[in-house]
Amino acid sequence: MVELLVAMSITSVIMVVLFSLVGQSTAGFTQTQRAVNTISQARAFIQFFGRELSTRLPDTPMIHEKGSGSGVGMSDKIAFVRTVSIDEQQSATPGDLNLVHYYVAFAQGGANTESPELFRGTMDPGETQAVLTTPGTPSLPAADPLLDEPIVPNILSFTATPRFYAGSPPVLSDWTSTSTVKPSVIELTIRFIDDSSAQRFKTRAEWDRLADSPRASEIQLIRTFTRSIAIAK
Repeated sequence: MVELLVAMSITSVIMVVLFSLVGQSTAGFTQTQRAVNTISQARAFIQFFGRELSTRLPDTPMIHEKGSGSGVGMSDKIAFVRTVSIDEQQSATPGDLNLVHYYVAFAQGGANTESPELFRGTMDPGETQAVLTTPGTPSLPAADPLLDEPIVPNILSFTATPRFYAGSPPVLSDWTSTSTVKPSVIELTIRFIDDSSAQRFKTRAEWDRLADSPRASEIQLIRTFTRSIAIAK
């Protein structure tokens, strides 16, 4: 009986150790998988944005509005005119130009929850032509999260800063719509979290707090990706 009890005790200890190792391995794999997924998502968006920017029509307005306020609302808004390939053109709205704009807004989720997403909106060729022929600096298109396309979910901030080279030796300086030179690059930065982590945050206030002052335990949830993308002249 004593030998049986000793054997059972040893087996129990071994099982506890094994379950602990398996649990740690599973947690490590889950965290790694989340990181891989967010990296893939960020790369996909940056490549998409870069390809779209490469089709920008030269000598057309670049519209940029720097974020203001706090929280998720500090994100930028940016718009530019691009040429549309034949495959993208629609018979209902003929033309080869459209104005595309990016912005962050809250989207309604299930059970009265909200989460911030990066949206992409477009103007049809007729509306785009009207913008191009209107005197003065054009304004940003109206945002409509119900109609526009969500691109990146669970986003904490989005900055797309046009910059230009100036001086000798040339250095990058911030560009504004009143600048006398054309922008050379867009410095793109996105901060967001994965879908699983996003389930912890239900309201705008919680998202804004996470964007402004994340707790020590939340910092590791946030992924930041930055890329400089050349602008078509």
